[in-house]
Amino acid sequence: MLKKLLVLLIALIPFAVSAQSAEGTAAGSITLYNSHSSQAFRLNSDEGWKEIRQIFAEDFNAIQPPLPGMSRKWRVVTSYVDESSQIGQSTLQVKLGQYNSKDAVFTLPWTEKASRWQEKESNWFIPYSGNGMIMEGTATLSVRLVAPPRSAAPGKVYKIELEAWDFPSDEEIRENTSPTLQMAFSSPAELMVPNNRELRSLNEKQNARSEAQDFALKFIESKIDGNLPAFYKALSNDLKVLETGYSLSRYRIAPPASDLSRYTMADYKRNYRYHIYSYDEYAELFPQWFEPGRRWSPDRSCYLFLGTEVLPGRSDFMAGENLVFMLKQVDGQWSIIALPE
Repeated sequence: MLKKLLVLLIALIPFAVSAQSAEGTAAGSITLYNSHSSQAFRLNSDEGWKEIRQIFAEDFNAIQPPLPGMSRKWRVVTSYVDESSQIGQSTLQVKLGQYNSKDAVFTLPWTEKASRWQEKESNWFIPYSGNGMIMEGTATLSVRLVAPPRSAAPGKVYKIELEAWDFPSDEEIRENTSPTLQMAFSSPAELMVPNNRELRSLNEKQNARSEAQDFALKFIESKIDGNLPAFYKALSNDLKVLETGYSLSRYRIAPPASDLSRYTMADYKRNYRYHIYSYDEYAELFPQWFEPGRRWSPDRSCYLFLGTEVLPGRSDFMAGENLVFMLKQVDGQWSIIALPE
């Protein structure tokens, strides 16, 4: 009899979890995208964000605001396939965005193996608005597949479900968990109005980010110009491998392989989309760089440059060149401190 009761309780666990999660209660859901197993939405990690469709205000308004004393959190449940032929980590991100508004960005758990069906729940997102609604009006649904640098991965998205959950309001709990919850936002630094000290710190970070991007573009320019002294001078004496954290001699780095003399830096900017990622951004995208036992991990003063994305209809004239690297300022001097293997 006891055995039968235990089997019955185990069978009921999934149903209990579907209605309540970590003291939260399901408030409703919206199907953002459903291919009905036929026309899956195709994407590739090289393409960045891809728009799927518009989600209208009446869809969001179908879910009632939370009751007094409750706080609203949102997440997405997504079914997709990573079709990469490589075995490695990858993840999917889902974004709801509006013009002149904050974006809601959801990140699915990283998966270790490619070419497998994934049905995952994202991190939690806390709305900016006080009424708990995730969007005030029509929003654009976008997705992107994220893979380690220089390992392009194609994929298909079959279904995206947006879930609303209500939790008892507790200021102490929210303060204790805020660093984790902020990872769901696209711009955690913009969640509060800074005081003068914080404003100075924010300006310093923005200046450092701008300087990092300028140095990264100069490094690429040295490749285009074939300026080998500038190319090797930009490399740190303590160079690391991004994937493993192992040390690497800068003089074992091969010079630019192609003759790019007919191109200029303006050609690069016209043909490629590039971006500088801060610590908080790349730590969320590449958590494997911070695993225990790793020989080296980047710190908060390091920036990641990704410049491989070719703009639509443009030329990939720097194919095969290293356009992914990490850089850092030490004693007032910027240098490239890590490269892909």
